[in-house]
Amino acid sequence: MKARFSLGVLLTLLLALGLTSGCSKKNSSAVTSPSASGSSGGSGDQTAMQAEVSGTLALTPEVVEDGEFEVPDAYESQAPAGDVSPLAAVRPLRWWRTINHVERTFEFAFADSDSTGPQTAIVTIHKRLTGTFNVLTAAVKDSTGSDSTGSAPHDSLKLVRKPLEDHWVRRVRLEKVMPKNMTASADRKRARWKVAATTGVQVTSKDATTAIQSLRVQTAALDTTITDPLAFFRLRRLIKVGAMEKVTLTVTTGRNDDAVFLMSHDGRARFKNNGDGTYSGTWRAPWFAGIKHIGVNALSHGTLYDDAAPYDSQAWILPYVVKGFDCGDFLPND
Repeated sequence: MKARFSLGVLLTLLLALGLTSGCSKKNSSAVTSPSASGSSGGSGDQTAMQAEVSGTLALTPEVVEDGEFEVPDAYESQAPAGDVSPLAAVRPLRWWRTINHVERTFEFAFADSDSTGPQTAIVTIHKRLTGTFNVLTAAVKDSTGSDSTGSAPHDSLKLVRKPLEDHWVRRVRLEKVMPKNMTASADRKRARWKVAATTGVQVTSKDATTAIQSLRVQTAALDTTITDPLAFFRLRRLIKVGAMEKVTLTVTTGRNDDAVFLMSHDGRARFKNNGDGTYSGTWRAPWFAGIKHIGVNALSHGTLYDDAAPYDSQAWILPYVVKGFDCGDFLPND
């Protein structure tokens, strides 16, 4: 059954989730058209359940926001050797995103009902981010026609702004949980919503041709390959790494000319192109324990090296836990 919030409930939801404050980007005030299914309650019951679930999400921002994709940092580097071919239109020196507007949508699906109502809920969070992808470039050849892979003259520098429209999606699964001090015969209406599982985040640009096929994560004790960033991780089964542990990441896109970057707490770093449609790099986990995120971002070759080509991007951002932090089966903890 479809349910539509009134404007007042919409604003309450946004404020509860902490999504309208502390941010310089403009946020839409007409954001969601959430859905709910598997419940026998009326529209009032639906609104109350959605408000309860939203309250739980507000207490668990670490499984709602990724903290990486909208970070306004930049990547600065000379192009790797061999990246700038004679056919390249420009040589990128620096790139960054400018997000001017974020439109959020929350979809609620309730299921597994008993006499007290639904016992599970899946919230799908969508964002539509618009702005510009900015590339500071230098001409491949200077005004004399000589190669300019060295220091480019100032008059050959150019700022290219490409329209950006990214679609961000994540899912969170919640379950009704009885307080620990209650017996099985206690009133089940006192059960509370808690987060039981979360997915990663997938961010895809409009009309993208770039697609990440898999992400392999390797540590001394772990070797796992992710093929679907929107598959659920139970909280106890989140990827675990040690503090300052070295992690090897291998991204498969199936194309040999993409530009692939790491998105981490230390900023952006470029992966090595292995020449077989895969890209690899290493990263060290942070000191501090808790639920955190690591991401990879694949850009088409034209995004960086052709000033006339459109912005074309896909990113996967995955949750992980630094060992020493146990989030248990549910969040928030009792």
